[in-house]
Amino acid sequence: MSTSSKKETARQRIAAKREAEATQRAAEQRRRRTILGGSIAAAVVVIAVVVAIVVQTARTSTAADAAVPSGTVADGNGYTFAVGPDDAPVTVDLYEDYQCPNCRDFEDAAGSTLEDLVTAGTVRIVYHGMAFLDSSRNDDYSTRALNAAAVVASTSGTDVLERFHDLLYANQPDEATGSGLTDDQLISYAEQAGASAEAVESGIRDQVYGGWVERATDQASKDGVTGTPTVFVDGTTLTDLSADGLSAAVAAATS
Repeated sequence: MSTSSKKETARQRIAAKREAEATQRAAEQRRRRTILGGSIAAAVVVIAVVVAIVVQTARTSTAADAAVPSGTVADGNGYTFAVGPDDAPVTVDLYEDYQCPNCRDFEDAAGSTLEDLVTAGTVRIVYHGMAFLDSSRNDDYSTRALNAAAVVASTSGTDVLERFHDLLYANQPDEATGSGLTDDQLISYAEQAGASAEAVESGIRDQVYGGWVERATDQASKDGVTGTPTVFVDGTTLTDLSADGLSAAVAAATS
């Protein structure tokens, strides 16, 4: 073999070796990137899980430590208020959201009948407040309204709460276009119901029972309630939400 041929062959071997080494290095780099990418992805997942756990723990801890209004009743796990005699023969459990238009319709249709039954000593109403219609548009009105109701009940009693309850429905803002009642309006309606503005103002503005509202809503979900209004007459679901339907259900429960 000539000298030039030997040199050419040597160059080819060197080139082939370099190409093989380059291919190997590229494969190694891809492998490292894959490992690194997987490690980063795993780390991100771990961080996300940890953050979620921390946030949920913080929420749970905050809710568990939340202030509880006075006047709640034991048969609602501390998340309800009752109106009417304790020994009334019939208990009506009412699950409601103050922003719910169907709840307002029930109040318009059967509210006075329900009050008459309470006055007669026939019915005890247990109010289960919920706040699931919050939005940025209405400035979380469901929560603010239920918090205000809890403040009124805690400071002024359930008779004042019942009047405040009626005023909130009579002046309910439109769910689709309304911005929710302001804190000033809630305080004003509390005064009209018989509460002292001084007694309720800070509690309403500071949402002192905000954590309790969250827990009350969670409890309603645990009770199996998926919409409002939901009404039980002695544990039986009321399907006819008219005044006549309510009267018939109460009569059946006492027969």
